Amino acid sequence: MKRLIISLCVLLLADVGVNVKAQTLAEVEELDLYTAQEIALADNPSLAAAAERVEQARFRIAQSRALYWPTLDATGSAGSNHMSVNEAELLSLVNNGLEIDRTSENYRLSLDASWVLFDGFARSFAQLAAEYGEQESEQARRDARRLLLQSVAGSYYGAQLALYNKAIAEADFSFNSKQADEARIRLGAGAGSLSAVLNFQVQMNNASTDILLAERDYDLALYGLAVLLGRKSGMMPENLRLAKVDMVEEGQFFEIIPEQLLARAQQNRPDLLRKELSFQRTDSAVGLKQAAYYPRVSLNGGVRGSRTEDMSFEGDDIASSVAINLSYNLFRGRGDAASIAEARAAKREAARSLDQQRNLVQSEVRQAISKLEQGRAQLVLQRASVKLVAQTRDLVEEGYKAGQESLARFNEAQRDLVRTQSRLALSLIGLYNSRQALKTATGESLLSFPVE
Repeated sequence: MKRLIISLCVLLLADVGVNVKAQTLAEVEELDLYTAQEIALADNPSLAAAAERVEQARFRIAQSRALYWPTLDATGSAGSNHMSVNEAELLSLVNNGLEIDRTSENYRLSLDASWVLFDGFARSFAQLAAEYGEQESEQARRDARRLLLQSVAGSYYGAQLALYNKAIAEADFSFNSKQADEARIRLGAGAGSLSAVLNFQVQMNNASTDILLAERDYDLALYGLAVLLGRKSGMMPENLRLAKVDMVEEGQFFEIIPEQLLARAQQNRPDLLRKELSFQRTDSAVGLKQAAYYPRVSLNGGVRGSRTEDMSFEGDDIASSVAINLSYNLFRGRGDAASIAEARAAKREAARSLDQQRNLVQSEVRQAISKLEQGRAQLVLQRASVKLVAQTRDLVEEGYKAGQESLARFNEAQRDLVRTQSRLALSLIGLYNSRQALKTATGESLLSFPVE
C-alpha cells in the first residue's frame, strides 16, 4: 500500500509538470514555494541530523539480530615462571633429589563457543523493540520534514507580504508625486498654495518610509528563508527573485469537509504515528522483562591446549568439552516483578500520551480549518472594501480638484485606500498561510515530497 501511494504521488507530480529532482539554489532564477521547500528538504542541516538518527536506529536492529548467532571466542597466553629457591629445594626433596629447573615457560590456547538456544523470547522482544525504535526515528524524521515545510512556507509568504506592501507604498509614492507636480503647476499659475505642495511632499516622505520598512521586512524574511534552505552564508543569491503569488478568487476555494480532514490527519501525521509506534515498543518492553521468568538454555563447547617449554602443540596437548547448560533464577528479591511492573507503567504512560496526541491533532486540524474559513471571509470582504475605498478616493480627488473637498479629506481618502490595500495583501498572504497550515495539520504537505 505504501509503494502504491508513493507511485500515485510521483505520477501526480509528473502530470502537473513538477520536476521531482531537487534543484540547487544557484540554478534557480525565480523561486516558487515548491522549489524552496524541495531545496530545504535536501540541504537543511537539522533534517540531515534527523536522517542520521534513523541510521543509528537501523544499526540497533542489526545489534539485536546478532543475539541469535552463536559467539566464538579465541584466547591465548604465553608466560614465563621463575620458581623461588625454597620452592625448588622442596620440590627436589619430594622427587628424591631430582634437580629442578627453576625457570619454565607455559603456553595455552583455547577456542570457546556459546549459543543461546532459549532465553524466554527475550531476543525476539528486543528485536521488536529495536524495529519499533527505528520506525519511530523514521516518523520523527518525517515530522521534522513536515515542520520544515511549514517554516519554509512561513518565511516565503512573509517575503511575499513585504513585496506586496512595497508595491502598495510605491503606488502611494507615485500617486502623491503626481499630486505634488500638479500642485506646483497650480501654484505657478497662481491658483494653488504652497501648503498643498508641502503636504504632498510629506505624503511622499511617508510613502518612502513605508518602502524602506517593506524592504527591511523582505530582507529579514529572506535571511530566515536562507537558514531554512541550508545556506551557509545566511543570505540568498543577490539576483534571485520570488515568484509572485496570485490573487485567490472565490471559485478557487476548495470544499472543506472536517471529517475527511481529521481522518487524513490520523493516517498522515508522523508525530501521531510515532506515538503509536512508541506504544507498541513499550508493549515489547513488557515482553522483554517477562523473559526473566523463563529458564535460559545454552549450548557451550570449547577446545583447549596447554603446553610447557615450547609452542609445538600436539594431539596429546589438546582437550575438548561440550555441554548444554540450563539456568533458572529462583529468587532475585522480587526485582523481576518490579521491573515488569515498571515496564507496564511505561506502557500505560505511552497509551495516555497517544490519546493526548490524538486529541492534539484533532484540535490542530479544527483550528486550521477555522483559520482558513475566516481567512477566506476576510479576503472576500477586503477585496470588496478596496473597490469601494478606491472609488471613494477617486470621487474625493475629483471634488478636491473642483474645490469641493478639502486637502485634509483628500489625504484621509488616500490613507484609507493604502490601509485597505495593505489589509487586502495581509488577507491574501494570510489565506496562503492558512492553506499551508491546514496541509501541515493533516500531514498532507508531505505527500508532495515522498522520501526516497
